[in-house]
Amino acid sequence: MTTPPTPNRSADRADRADVVHDRLREAILSAELRPNHRLVEKEIGDWLEVSRTPVREALFRLAQEGLVVQRKGWVVRDHTPAEILEIMEARAGVEAHAAFLAAQRISEPALTRLEELIETTEDHSIPRLQRNELNSVFHDVITEAATNTVVEQLHRRTRINYWNLNQPVVFTPADDEIVNTQHRRLVASLRAGDGETAARVAREHVENTARIIRVTAGLR
Repeated sequence: MTTPPTPNRSADRADRADVVHDRLREAILSAELRPNHRLVEKEIGDWLEVSRTPVREALFRLAQEGLVVQRKGWVVRDHTPAEILEIMEARAGVEAHAAFLAAQRISEPALTRLEELIETTEDHSIPRLQRNELNSVFHDVITEAATNTVVEQLHRRTRINYWNLNQPVVFTPADDEIVNTQHRRLVASLRAGDGETAARVAREHVENTARIIRVTAGLR
């Protein structure tokens, strides 16, 4: 009789911690959990139906990513405008390289998906929150097309909900038009397999958002 394999409890716990990490991270970046929101391990465990151990592991990982801090318990970190601009500086390089790689590797279905997202975001009637979410999906598709796990990890590390500042980041209709134009230029360069142009447009795109944040926060 074959002896059944020993359950790998460490692997199961790691899987649960991954699930908790991903769910909390998405909740923070989507502003479902806002800055200074208190994160109670037991409440999170009840919410996600897991024990406190994977919750604690997930929170420590989120702390390493700069999304939560310990302040008499865990809280969602409230980034200052200056901190967000530092992250944006790093993100410009990550987005540029992701676009460079994607230009050589992107599939036709992914290109079609990007074009569909552009069409949707150009509809001025959709709410700002939905527009922001679609923008995140747009850049996720490009990063996934780069097929580089390190770049994907850096992309996740530099993703931040900069719309969640104490002073809301305001995109004017003119800003939206610039974003739409840059998205179309980026997809055109990806479709042409032009990595250099794709990287340049991706960098300009992130730097444009950083400019808007500076204006909102009164930074120079």
